[in-house]
Amino acid sequence: MLGSSIPHVQILMAIYQICRTLSLGTIIGATAFLNACTSSSQTLGSAANAEAAAGTATETQIEAVDQASKSSPAQDSPQTVRTTHDVFHSKTIEVPAGTPVPAVTVRVEQDEVSGWNLYVGTANFTFEPAKVNGESSATAGHADLYINDAPVQRIYSTWTHLPTLPSGDNVLRVTLNANGHETLTTQGAPIEDSVTINVYDPNLPS
Repeated sequence: MLGSSIPHVQILMAIYQICRTLSLGTIIGATAFLNACTSSSQTLGSAANAEAAAGTATETQIEAVDQASKSSPAQDSPQTVRTTHDVFHSKTIEVPAGTPVPAVTVRVEQDEVSGWNLYVGTANFTFEPAKVNGESSATAGHADLYINDAPVQRIYSTWTHLPTLPSGDNVLRVTLNANGHETLTTQGAPIEDSVTINVYDPNLPS
């Protein structure tokens, strides 16, 4: 019996050694796995903290820029082009040397029925309403009417009826323009004329 039991003892010892080895390997593997997870968590946490800090810094910068823009609003330049009218009429055509220089004369008369009649007399200049927006020249085109420096309308002939004018003093200014809407100039100055008219309003206190 003793002889036959020795192999069984050896087998049990071998099984025990195998189990012990496996347990030790499992523990080592589990420990390495836990360490790796901890390291990853720390790395992710650091990245999240860095991203949060960057986001906070960006928000702070945006708020600073916003506050600066509110405290120092941009000022419009007097030469800023704001309308289609300004885009076209900011361009000029200088009357060439040797070409008869156009001239314009402005007069305003009160209409017997209502409103006002504006007279625009010209010299060396031809009104060409059919060619507006076409090819430009320095001796033909249309006129532009401004009231108190505000653009009002184009003028294609000598007489124009104005139904109303604002109360008080009004400066009516007329410029000569080419078909392409460029302002005609001579020696760098616009070819224009103006007249001031006072419109009485009986409803206003004297």
